[in-house]
Amino acid sequence: MEDNQNIQDKIKSFLEENRINVKGGTITSEKQLSLVLNDLAMGDFKKGKLDKALYFTEKAAEFNKENYYSYFIKGLVCRKLGKNEDAIEAFNVYCKDSDDSLTHIYMGLSYAELGNIENALDHLRKGEKNISKNEKEDHKLLICATYECIGNIYLSKENIVEFNERDKYSMNYKSAVRYYKMALKINRKNPDLINRLAACYYHLEDLNKALYCYEQAAKIVEDKSMYVEAIKEMHEAGAKSEPAGF
Repeated sequence: MEDNQNIQDKIKSFLEENRINVKGGTITSEKQLSLVLNDLAMGDFKKGKLDKALYFTEKAAEFNKENYYSYFIKGLVCRKLGKNEDAIEAFNVYCKDSDDSLTHIYMGLSYAELGNIENALDHLRKGEKNISKNEKEDHKLLICATYECIGNIYLSKENIVEFNERDKYSMNYKSAVRYYKMALKINRKNPDLINRLAACYYHLEDLNKALYCYEQAAKIVEDKSMYVEAIKEMHEAGAKSEPAGF
């Protein structure tokens, strides 16, 4: 083990090399320094200084191998840098210490961006199922993106239409509808998402709800021509607008 003087010299040297000015006290251990680096990394992440944030997360883990939260921050940074495989690796390390709902969501989004649909769905569902009410309120945009991503996964599944004697359509469209509506309840001003919901209802042969979706989308977009034509055709087919639950 290093003696205290060597540790202090090591801490002092690192602070000076990185021009870190510690206010409100003195750092007396590597564990304390590691926690300070967490704060610096998160601060730089929020400012968009991603390379610097990544550097501090890695140093935080070097100074204290049990500083698992540094891996969570590293995962956030790597996702922002488009390094989704590195992000997943970091999130996995953090989850070994804390089975955190938000981390599962971030992992799911990372897997989705890599095209790994099954792992994406597994982590997204696990995260959104266990997240607390307070976390949902504090991370509305993230939760909205989660529901939308799950809906997209169901909508894009191969062989989504399955013909059999009892049920003409698979549950995938219905599952996509469920999550799209959950996303739209958080943010209904998303015409692309409303359009995908309309497509689901169309495939489920619920033209009334599909018509409602097109009408809502037309209220948001500047160029309404596409929707005006679709609305006209659906009226001519006998559809009557019916609220779609968002």
